[in-house]
Amino acid sequence: MKPLRTIIAGIVILAAQPALFGGDPGRTPPYAHSTVIDRIVWDWSTLRTAAPGSDLWPVTWANDDSLMVAWGDGGGFGGTDQDGRVALGFGRIDGTPEHFTGVNLNGGKNPRHPASFPRHGKVGGLLAVGDRVYGWLNTQNGKWPDVDQVLIWSDDSAATWRQSDWTFPKGEGNLKPSTFLNFGKGYSGVPGALAGYVYFYGQKQGQSDKMFLGRVASEKLEDRKAYEFFAGPENGTPTWSPEVYKAAPVFNDLSGDLASVVYVPGIGRYLLTFFHKGPGQLGIFDSENPWGPWTTVTYEEHWGGMDREGGGLTCSFPAKWMSADGKTLWCVFSAYGGTAKEGIQAHDRFNLVKATLVLHD
Repeated sequence: MKPLRTIIAGIVILAAQPALFGGDPGRTPPYAHSTVIDRIVWDWSTLRTAAPGSDLWPVTWANDDSLMVAWGDGGGFGGTDQDGRVALGFGRIDGTPEHFTGVNLNGGKNPRHPASFPRHGKVGGLLAVGDRVYGWLNTQNGKWPDVDQVLIWSDDSAATWRQSDWTFPKGEGNLKPSTFLNFGKGYSGVPGALAGYVYFYGQKQGQSDKMFLGRVASEKLEDRKAYEFFAGPENGTPTWSPEVYKAAPVFNDLSGDLASVVYVPGIGRYLLTFFHKGPGQLGIFDSENPWGPWTTVTYEEHWGGMDREGGGLTCSFPAKWMSADGKTLWCVFSAYGGTAKEGIQAHDRFNLVKATLVLHD
């Protein structure tokens, strides 16, 4: 059964159908169902797309109240995968989810500033801390996941970028930081127990079924010696070690991939999202702590009507676009492949759709 589809001014709008867009019990979730969030409801009539040809789209809430985004292998807003194409570009989004505008800041078609990464580089996670924006850069100096990861940062709204002189190096068993834990505007709204630190997640090369957590004092991100890693709980309290080999997994799922984690202050929960390898296989999990334990919000097959080939790349919920009660969210996602083209027309572009969290009584 195909999704109903209407095209208005170049925007594809779909009528939600349970057979395509509800949770599909085809796989067993790795964790028990959430005791806080009963389910998530997607409103596909709100779907908006932009920037065809560009993928990934990590996002953070910048201190100037814009959303800072990054993309890969395309021309960004107004461009295509050929027109303005760069390996890695950066942009900003202003306005509301219903009426947003996107601008290319660094690279892409008609950018405000020339590309800093025209031929190599991908960013899986962004984080604004005050007026500075950080990113974890896949240097693409090998075939993923055999690549070095470095920290990059910008003090001029993505016009230029600096890079750490140290790496999280490639190699079997080595940690690859890929995404940050996001909070409010410019890293505001961090709960008191976590204040003073920036938190990040990654996988160890060869262990894609596990996710690890690190932290660093918010004023010392450029200092590799200041980093420490979650080493497991002790009497219910998290322990941290400066030795990366002592890092203990905070999340396990046999099909894990690129993740996004954000704090939802309205409900006091952390949301972790990622796509699996199969078509439309999306997992969303929640916890009261960044290190878990996690419970399952939804574990879907064929999300967005993706039912044969391709799948999702990233799925994140910008903190700026959350309602005060934490129940209304907007999902920025990236997808690829044949059925990502046919149904929601989401293949390799910026995609945005509204979601509602239904809480348990």
